[in-house]
Amino acid sequence: MSCLSRAVLFFEEDAAIPAESKPLMLESVCACPLLTWVNDQLRKEGIGRFFVVCGPRFAEEVRRCVPEAEVSEQAADLNAFLNTPDAVLVLPRAAFPMPEAGPGFAYAASGYELQEAWKVRMTNAVQGAELVPGWLPIYNMDTVAEIDGLMRTRQKT
Repeated sequence: MSCLSRAVLFFEEDAAIPAESKPLMLESVCACPLLTWVNDQLRKEGIGRFFVVCGPRFAEEVRRCVPEAEVSEQAADLNAFLNTPDAVLVLPRAAFPMPEAGPGFAYAASGYELQEAWKVRMTNAVQGAELVPGWLPIYNMDTVAEIDGLMRTRQKT
């Protein structure tokens, strides 16, 4: 896969998040939102363009973490972002950068391939996609708490 320069991050649908909660990517690890950790890692890897699939309810909070990100839940906006032959990293769910995490759920494919695969419906079955290591999937707040404890331990050493 060629050098990655773009990333697409998917948040949970706003309607699925209770009124008193927020998306997992906006929960904190060591007093910093997961999204900030993700942004920092992606920037280290040379990614400079971000599209966050997120509804308007959390758009401002997303922009505080990644000010230059395009934030929308509109398919047309995502399609325009993907209009490139360049490789695009896809994080289809909440994630945390962890070098020891092997390839699993994060993947990369050309923007054109993603456009084609996602014309009919969103799927992770993208022809030509390559799995990308270094990302730990976040499934719930228990996982966030475990990572918080791990990162606090690592910061002490």
